[in-house]
Amino acid sequence: MTMTSRYRPNEPTSPVPLDVLSLLMRSEEARVAEIVRQLSGGQRAALAVYCFARAHMRSLGLQIARHCEGRTLVAVGGPMGQTMADQVESGEAFDVGPYQHGTRKVTLARFAA
Repeated sequence: MTMTSRYRPNEPTSPVPLDVLSLLMRSEEARVAEIVRQLSGGQRAALAVYCFARAHMRSLGLQIARHCEGRTLVAVGGPMGQTMADQVESGEAFDVGPYQHGTRKVTLARFAA
């Protein structure tokens, strides 16, 4: 049976089997490093870009990107790969801005009477 575009998923598929991706999502950073070292450079970069493009896996994408060469990230991910390479080099996450530092937490207990 041929799949028409109507039934094709809109998402790109994972560059690694889903069980490996699931394991990576549950693993500590040392275990992630151990697993991704077994992948080729291109697979590592593709996986890093794939994860980074999803908000809930962005930190995993950066962990994986630490084990990639910058030029491979750029070749696989284009501008996103360049952003990842820059973040890995600087050690800063793109979504942490000055507005998040020093913000007060909201407490409702003060106002309850």
